[in-house]
Amino acid sequence: KNKRNQADIMTYNSALAESKISQLKAQLNPHFLFNNLNILDQLIYEDRDKASDFLAEFSEIYRYILKTSDKKLVTLEEELSFAHTYFELIQFRFEGSYELNVIEKCDAKAKMLPPLTLQLLLENVIEHNSGSKDNPNVITVEVGENLTVSNQLRPKMSKKKDGGRALKNLKSQYELLTDKKIKIENESGFFSISLPLLSIQLND
Repeated sequence: KNKRNQADIMTYNSALAESKISQLKAQLNPHFLFNNLNILDQLIYEDRDKASDFLAEFSEIYRYILKTSDKKLVTLEEELSFAHTYFELIQFRFEGSYELNVIEKCDAKAKMLPPLTLQLLLENVIEHNSGSKDNPNVITVEVGENLTVSNQLRPKMSKKKDGGRALKNLKSQYELLTDKKIKIENESGFFSISLPLLSIQLND
């Protein structure tokens, strides 16, 4: 009877965690949509041809979002591919003000992480840090035992009132998936976030 009770509790806790993850992901998707619709609106005003190209790229990206909406985890390989596509979308708006440098030190097919993690981290850098064509802000994504995203700290003058919500959301997802912690560092003029990469077995 005790074993049955323990099994029931484990099943309940697993279902509860999965439900919370789904709720957290549902919060992220509108955030992503809202930000990019704002960019599209501005491009329509500035350059309609560029806005049309942006919309085509955005459609491809949203397909990925819909494809992964029911998954707790995706492979690092999928996320890296998506991150490159998403960064192309960013270039429509900022035109060389940011650069992406990816350093791979592990098998990207064997590691997993929550979907849209890289998009969220790239967006976080761009929302809070400035760059320019003459002096682009380089975003480095290094993957090994952990996934680390770092950039030169160049705070924008204006800050959003709800800033930091996306990172809090990501932390909450990781707390439900693993005991390993997210590490945030802010020193020597650089900001970095290091996330544990998860075993592929966790998605079974």
